[in-house]
Amino acid sequence: ITWSDDGISYEVDQRHAEIIVKQLGFGGDAKEVNTPGQKLEELDPEDEVELAPRDASMYRGLVARANYMGQDRSDVQYTVEELSRSTSKTTVGSWKGLKRLGRYLINKTRVIVKFGYQEPVNEIAVWTDSDYAGCRKSRKSTSGGVVMLGSHMIKSWATTQGVIALSSGEAEYYGIVKGASVALGLRNMLDDL
Repeated sequence: ITWSDDGISYEVDQRHAEIIVKQLGFGGDAKEVNTPGQKLEELDPEDEVELAPRDASMYRGLVARANYMGQDRSDVQYTVEELSRSTSKTTVGSWKGLKRLGRYLINKTRVIVKFGYQEPVNEIAVWTDSDYAGCRKSRKSTSGGVVMLGSHMIKSWATTQGVIALSSGEAEYYGIVKGASVALGLRNMLDDL
């Protein structure tokens, strides 16, 4: 954490991203991508083949590391949440998703979040969205959101909804409930401060 005349800068621990890139075998000439993941509309039967136990163990270890890294990096939270679904039954498709995350991290291992000084703020803004039935296997939806305090993002999340929503409206409703509960908790904490 660095304090300066412009504000506060928070540097995310880059070691985790570097280890993921290295363990996936991406060297200096590896091709990078601009997004950490991509949504597949159709399931390829070849992608459903389970990985060998050794590869599955490596997958779980790297996803656990990415999960830890995702606490500080909102750019990878959704992808890591999707990869975490496959830790009990790791497949070729989930391995491809992990490799895409690794390609995204090649030149993005170091991230600095800046919080510039701003005038006092009296309200927080919460933005939520959901991916209705985003998981092709379980049909569960994903909720995501951010909490803004002025121009600063102070919290973000991407989580699998606990129940199977029967409509996109229901999935959005669950996302709004999650956002409202986070907002109430943060409001109370700010009141205490």
